[in-house]
Amino acid sequence: MNKIYIFLMSMLLISCGTFVPVQDVSKVDPATMQQAYKVKIFNANSNMQYPEVKHYHGPITAYSCKHMMYDPPASKGDALIQLRLKAVELGANGIVDITFDTRGTDTWGTNCWETVQASGTAVDF
Repeated sequence: MNKIYIFLMSMLLISCGTFVPVQDVSKVDPATMQQAYKVKIFNANSNMQYPEVKHYHGPITAYSCKHMMYDPPASKGDALIQLRLKAVELGANGIVDITFDTRGTDTWGTNCWETVQASGTAVDF
């Protein structure tokens, strides 16, 4: 009986949060948000020529996650904001080759009802 109780309690604790990092945008200071919105973005499918890259910071990935029933749906816009915030943390002023991957319920991988993953390369122009 004790083993069953311990198993159930551990399953409840595991299911409390997401398995992917997602920042609460409402708690990000306005100066950082302003920097994030200044980050230039270029999609992988776009034919736009981007400026010369001076420094590559490396690949970055961010998520939009609908974890609880009352959370808003996962969206590309939210995933892009998360991606821009990661670029600001690295000191980048641009992101190139951005791609999006939309997934449904992924309990074991992300612990989200719905997920949008944004990926790209953080750079300095």
